[in-house]
Amino acid sequence: MLEAKEFRILKSEPILFLTIPISMMIMLLLILIRPFLVVRFGLLHSDRIGHFLINTELFLCEEIAFKKKKNFFDLFYFPTTPCNLQVAKMLKRKIHILPKVIVRPFCLISRKYKFLSIHVTGKSIAGDYDVKNVLDKFKPQIKFTKDEIIYGLNQLIKMGIKDNNKIICLAVRDDSYLKKEFPNSNFSYHSHRNENISKYLPAIKYLIKKGYFVIRMGSITKKPINFSHENFLDYSKSKFKSDFMDMFISSKCKLFISNNTGVDAFGILFRKPLLHIGSIPLGAISTFSTKIFNTILNHYSLKLRRNLTLSEIFTQNLSLGWTSNFYKKNQILLIKFTSQEILIYIKEVLEILKNNKIKKKKNLEDKFKDNYLLNLKKFPEAKIYHGKIKSHFLLSFLKKNKNFLN
Repeated sequence: MLEAKEFRILKSEPILFLTIPISMMIMLLLILIRPFLVVRFGLLHSDRIGHFLINTELFLCEEIAFKKKKNFFDLFYFPTTPCNLQVAKMLKRKIHILPKVIVRPFCLISRKYKFLSIHVTGKSIAGDYDVKNVLDKFKPQIKFTKDEIIYGLNQLIKMGIKDNNKIICLAVRDDSYLKKEFPNSNFSYHSHRNENISKYLPAIKYLIKKGYFVIRMGSITKKPINFSHENFLDYSKSKFKSDFMDMFISSKCKLFISNNTGVDAFGILFRKPLLHIGSIPLGAISTFSTKIFNTILNHYSLKLRRNLTLSEIFTQNLSLGWTSNFYKKNQILLIKFTSQEILIYIKEVLEILKNNKIKKKKNLEDKFKDNYLLNLKKFPEAKIYHGKIKSHFLLSFLKKNKNFLN
C-alpha cells in the first residue's frame, strides 16, 4: 500500500514506475549475495552547503571509527544539482557516485522495508551534529589534487594574498542566498539569524592592523562593505568567486569567524578554529570540537524585562528555538552583539591561538559547562545534539554575561 508521501514521489518522478520494478528484481539478487557482499545505497544532501559538507564528512569519519566487519560496497547519488560542484568533484574521487536514475529506486526500496535496512547507507548518526566527536580524531576525508593546490595558490596570489599573509574568513549570514537560490520558498523563519555585516567593520580593520588578510565569504550576499584595503577582499562580490575557491580559501585560513551560517561548514570540514558569534539555539550549539569557540545570544524576556539565565532558558522550554516565530510567540528578544563586543571576542580568540592556551578565571568556563551539562541531562531532547562538550566558551563573554552561569 502506497503512503501519501510515496504517491507524491511517484507522481513527481514518473520514471520510477519503470526503474523501481527493475530495481526490485535486482534487489532479490543482492539479497542472495548478502553473505559475501552487502551493496548499500544512499543519498548525499547536495542542496544546502552545510549539510552537503558536514553530514557527508561525519558519515565518512564515522564509517572509519565504527567500521563493521561486513564487506560493504556503497553507491550514492545526488538528489539535486550539487550546491557546490567542487565538493561533488572531490567526493567522486572518494566514493562511488552514480546518476540519480540508477541509485534512487534502490534507495527508496531499501528505506521502505525494514528487512532491507542493511542496504541503506549515507546517514551520519545525528545529521550534522558530531555526537561521537569524530571530527577531532580524523583528518578531512576529501582532498585536493596537486594540480588543484597549484591552481589555488596562484589564485590567492592574484587576489593579492602574499605567502606570509594570514587569512581570516568572515561569514555573516543574511537572507539573500536563500531568496535567490530558493525563490519559491519562504525562509523568513530564519530571520533571527541574520546580521548586519557593517557591525564587523571595526573587527575587520583591527585584524588588518594585526597583519591578517580578511576575506568576506559567501556566494551571494546582500549588502556590500563600505571599506577598501589591500588586505581585505569582499570575495562574495569579487571576480574570484567560484565553487573551487570557496573550498580552497577555507582550507588555507587561520581562523573562521561566523554568526552561525551554513558557510562555516567549510571551516569545520578543514578543521579550522571557528568563532561562533552568537550561538543559537542554546540547546543545540556546536560543542563537539576543541577548535570551536562559542558565544551565546542573550534571551531577553519581555515579560520579566531582563535577560534569562541559562537554566531559565532550559526550564521555560526555550533552548530549542529554531524559528523567528518561536521567539516572538514566547516574547523573547535575542540580543545581538555590538561591534565592540564582536571585536573583544575576536581579540580573545586571536590571543588564545597565539599562545595556544585558554585563559581561565575562577573556573568560569568550567562552571558554565557544569551548568550546561546539568541542564542537558534534565532535558534529553537537547542532549541528543551533543557528545562530549569539547568546545570553548570565551572568558570575555562569560565575565560580562554571568547570567549564563546560573
